[in-house]
Amino acid sequence: MLDDLKHGNKFYTGVETDKGVLLFSRNYEGNHQYGAFMEANIERHFFEPDFEGRPLTVYELRGWPSLMAGKINRCYDDYDNLLPLEKIPSDAFLDKSALKSITDKEVYDLSPTWENYARLTDSEKGLGLLRSMDNYDRMTLLYIMDKGYPMDGLTNEYPDNFSFHENFEKIEGTLLGRNRWNIYDEMQEKARKLAGKLLREHFPNTWQKVATKEKEVLRNSKSIKM
Repeated sequence: MLDDLKHGNKFYTGVETDKGVLLFSRNYEGNHQYGAFMEANIERHFFEPDFEGRPLTVYELRGWPSLMAGKINRCYDDYDNLLPLEKIPSDAFLDKSALKSITDKEVYDLSPTWENYARLTDSEKGLGLLRSMDNYDRMTLLYIMDKGYPMDGLTNEYPDNFSFHENFEKIEGTLLGRNRWNIYDEMQEKARKLAGKLLREHFPNTWQKVATKEKEVLRNSKSIKM
């Protein structure tokens, strides 16, 4: 307790799961475990058909280090390997009602849209999770299907490496040309169809939200008719 008084209370990160809330410190160890846990359980499965996509709640809270002992950074085994969610000790999960001194809370929609994935992985507006190559490609293809191809080129909109950039080079060149406004709609239609084709061919099990007049339903990408 004297050490608590000397150094003061500290900030922690809490991630709500079906089993309870997992706590992580803000030092290297905690950030490392937090990043690995979120990658393995959220980012990696974001567009998979069996990913439930429930809202994700992340807390910021303060607490005395002595009171947090034994409650934080419980996701690794003795060999510094990430434990599967079902192998994490049950006492590592805290009941939400036991959380004290919550200073901030963010809720993230995990339904499989490019907007939700972009926000989740954004370093300024979201959690800054590392984007896997496949999921970045899925997000970008879904973006093109929804919004069309960016007028200033894809790297201006999303600077990461897009595996299928070469497939869109002709369309991009046309949209950057002098005659672009005369054929803008035609090129955007080609871009949307090409994105849908690539998504079906390379990621046939991508799960995505499809809007209908009555409701929104989840549909597997290989059943989409372009």
